Amino acid sequence: MTDEDRFEILLCPEIGDGVSTHVEKFIDSSPDGLQLIAKPVPHVESAIELLLDGHGDMVPVSAKWWYGNRIKGLSSNLVLPRREPTRVLVGEDKPEYIPKRGIIVADCEIVKRQLIRSRQDLNVILPEDFGDAPSDVFERVKWLEELRLDEEIDGYTTTRTLHSSLPSRARRHTLGMQRQDDTRSRFIPVPLEGYTILLTRDDFPISRFSKVMDAGASLSLRLEMTILDSIDENMQNKIGLVVEQRKVRTILTDVGNRGRTLGFENPLTEWKTFTASSENQGPKDSDPRIDIILETVSLDGMVTTSVERIFPLEESHSGAHNLVFNWNQLLKIMREVPEEDKRGRMKELMDEYIDDLVSKGRLSEDRIYSPLMKKEDYE
Repeated sequence: MTDEDRFEILLCPEIGDGVSTHVEKFIDSSPDGLQLIAKPVPHVESAIELLLDGHGDMVPVSAKWWYGNRIKGLSSNLVLPRREPTRVLVGEDKPEYIPKRGIIVADCEIVKRQLIRSRQDLNVILPEDFGDAPSDVFERVKWLEELRLDEEIDGYTTTRTLHSSLPSRARRHTLGMQRQDDTRSRFIPVPLEGYTILLTRDDFPISRFSKVMDAGASLSLRLEMTILDSIDENMQNKIGLVVEQRKVRTILTDVGNRGRTLGFENPLTEWKTFTASSENQGPKDSDPRIDIILETVSLDGMVTTSVERIFPLEESHSGAHNLVFNWNQLLKIMREVPEEDKRGRMKELMDEYIDDLVSKGRLSEDRIYSPLMKKEDYE
């Protein structure tokens, strides 16, 4: 091993985002014969200064940190394989079996809304609504666990990293996307979850890491950041977003929620709209696709606004652009006040249909001519 294979990673203490723990495992694996040396630093700001001054080769950061602190002269092209981005519910029961009017503390706004969507009878709150929540994320998850053990709450949501920091192995349940089970509520992840970026200077020899970096995760990260850049800042904590690179065969095995729409008799032959190959040949089952889901949920959990797209890798830029365009158009429609139909027979049919929905409790009278998304849902 030569000095050209030796690299110093300026490693900060774990702050609850899973990055440092992920990188430590990466270093211990000695990938592709590389000699990776962890150089401890107190915090990310000092690590960045050292990196820019040439006193180190890489600084691990989360995608959320990089999104809010994009620094000129640094590159984010080195991305480790993505960790599981979904949240977990810590408690004795799955969301479906929590007692009626059970108290659940959600760690962020979009997860709170998704839980309310899944169970209208639950009392879902944020930590700051419950009491004097500790500001430190590790102290906060311990505080929540003590509340749960004291039966003051029925459960709480958190990340896998914070759950693993608990002194005891509290029972957890994945809040997943439920691609294989359409009887359960799905939880689209919080944007930029699960990414570990190794920041480098622009002149870093990235090719030496080509065999150990995840090109699919790197592309997904770029697309997520592009999509977030096109969404109003006040909406970014109210959306679920996941961008994944998946094989055709994997997508076609989806049988829950949206998978039924792909149920052709010979899907690999019929599914030609998802391929850039010749008209007479369908995609191979190993061909990769970009799979994107973007959603928001109203405060009361009654309305979901969602856009989903699957397209070839070569259409990643245009596909993401079209998705954002469709998203903004859909939000515009959802925020408009519907007009009452004034035509004779059509109005009569609509009135009968609406009256039937109201009588069965499927529609509230105060929402008949109100926007599907109110101001408090997105401001």
